[in-house]
Amino acid sequence: MATALDGMKVEISDVQPCVKKLKIEIPAERVSGESESKWKEIAKFAQIQGFRKGKAPRHILEKMYASSVLGEVGQKLINEGFEAAIAEHKIDVLGEPTFEDVRVEPGKPISFSVIVETFPQLTLPAFNGWEFEREARKVSDEEIDSTINSILDSNSELSPISDRGVKEGDYVFLDFAATVDGVEEPKLSGKGQQMLIALDDGNLFIDFHSNIIGMKGGEEKEFQIDLSKQYPDPALAEKKATFKVKVNSVKEKKLPELTDEFVAAQTAHKSVAEMKSQLRERSEAREKDRADEELRRKIMEKFRSNTSFDLPPKMIAQYAEMYSNRLMRQAMEWGMDLQSQPDFDKAKFSENCRARGEEWARDEMIIETLAKQEKLEPNPDELERLQKEYAEFLKSEDKNTRYNAAMFTLKEALQKSVFKHVYGKIKVTDKIVDAKEIKEND
Repeated sequence: MATALDGMKVEISDVQPCVKKLKIEIPAERVSGESESKWKEIAKFAQIQGFRKGKAPRHILEKMYASSVLGEVGQKLINEGFEAAIAEHKIDVLGEPTFEDVRVEPGKPISFSVIVETFPQLTLPAFNGWEFEREARKVSDEEIDSTINSILDSNSELSPISDRGVKEGDYVFLDFAATVDGVEEPKLSGKGQQMLIALDDGNLFIDFHSNIIGMKGGEEKEFQIDLSKQYPDPALAEKKATFKVKVNSVKEKKLPELTDEFVAAQTAHKSVAEMKSQLRERSEAREKDRADEELRRKIMEKFRSNTSFDLPPKMIAQYAEMYSNRLMRQAMEWGMDLQSQPDFDKAKFSENCRARGEEWARDEMIIETLAKQEKLEPNPDELERLQKEYAEFLKSEDKNTRYNAAMFTLKEALQKSVFKHVYGKIKVTDKIVDAKEIKEND
């Protein structure tokens, strides 16, 4: 396809779904006219030794500035030509364009090609009347009690014990040393260490802890254990280690009594009753947020299953990388390097990130299409709230950080508007379930 735009030629071809190639040629006359304007500007302000300001002959200026003038004119016309072409042909570009085969030569037309990814064309299903259940988990008394116990625990004291052996939940102060394959292993040794004895299945050192049970202060013991396959150091995983342990002392945790006086002194609440009431309110608010998030996930899942469209390949790769970085960051926050784990499968990890990243990308395209279709805009109050929340990033000295923060706040505010609109057209039945039901339904 060829079109003239102010003398410019544009040929557009489809490279693959959501990817187009534009071949653009800007006529020599337009290049010449733009160049002439640039030369007049230079001639007016150029200061050349031996000539008064603005009086240097043209051939002298051309000798000195020909290359830079051609470069500036070329860059200007290439940018203008590209913008004019996508505007004229109504091409909705996603991401950064890739320029190829650029030719800028004196006295000749400027020619170049541009590869662009485009916004996918999708037809959304009629969603009026869709029905969903919003499942909120019932906040139990046990959950509130657990939170209160955590508060008591943070204000507990350790009291020495000498009339019994170590039991689960005790704090043990001990010295220990280990050998692996008959060689001392410093990584498995410690002096004056404090250890909370725990026998839960998630404890990688449960066998070590089990051997400490029953020991008393001053007692020594030697035992052998098999290090698990999941041991953080791959060089020691699945090895047999022989430990020599001395328990120096044992202490048990003493919790304070739960009274109005304790609550008033150690928390922001005035009484036990008030604390329990407000803890329940906060737990219920968090559960409502979780239920809302799960409802949004179900809605987007239904949109995806009823909408077929192609995605730009770069966009899929970008969102796959975003999902990968998210998982890596979360693991690091938990003190774990995913890639160093013995069972880490790079191929499966990449495949999972690509699949989840593609879901993210499809959701974004659906939300943006809904916004365009229904002429929705971000709510100003919600946008202002997000801008305050992310003010630190929006004012960052790093340009990319500022841009990403600005895009994030706009997308989040727009998403809120879209879901508010969708909620007005679907039917949502609220259901209160216990924690076990939520787990089974996920």
